[in-house]
Amino acid sequence: MTNNKNYDIIEIVLHFYIILLGIFVTTILGTSIGGNFLHYSNGEILRCIFVSFMVLFVVNLTIALLIRILLPKKWANPMLKFYNVQNWETKLYLKLGVRAWKDKIPEAGKIFAKFDKSKVENLNNAEYLYKFMQETIYGELIHFFSFLFGFIVFFHCKGLWHIVGMPLFITNMIINLMPFIVQRYNRPRLMVAYKRALRAEQTK
Repeated sequence: MTNNKNYDIIEIVLHFYIILLGIFVTTILGTSIGGNFLHYSNGEILRCIFVSFMVLFVVNLTIALLIRILLPKKWANPMLKFYNVQNWETKLYLKLGVRAWKDKIPEAGKIFAKFDKSKVENLNNAEYLYKFMQETIYGELIHFFSFLFGFIVFFHCKGLWHIVGMPLFITNMIINLMPFIVQRYNRPRLMVAYKRALRAEQTK
């Protein structure tokens, strides 16, 4: 049990530093093409980066908590047409190489919901598979709204939007878009397994 907790902490810290690295890399790229960045001191730029990052981090965390608390489980119903994944989506995700990187995305579901989506533990348990699909919906919505509200960085340090705001927005977009795709890509396969498991349970 202790080892699992330690693993969770390491994963969170690793995810944090991956985000931080992405922010600084994209910020460096932003400053190289920003044009007027020489009008600002390094201290001003670093302060804006730090504050903007913390604002974005708090916004993402708040969205995750609100969706977890406020969205009833009956609305996270994988049978609703609203959550259907279209064939063209799956083809697009495959073209984006989702199979190559989907298992490398840090999984935070076991921290927020005590449910690990990093692998399917039981393909024969319909109740478990339904819960798994529900968790993909929660994850999908959290990452969608976190991506959507990423524009908030443009309202801070307005004079540095091209140096800090845009790189942060792009970083936040990538960080949330990749797990969003993973949730959408996995759910149709889970649905097939769920229906098979349900039929098997009903014929017993």
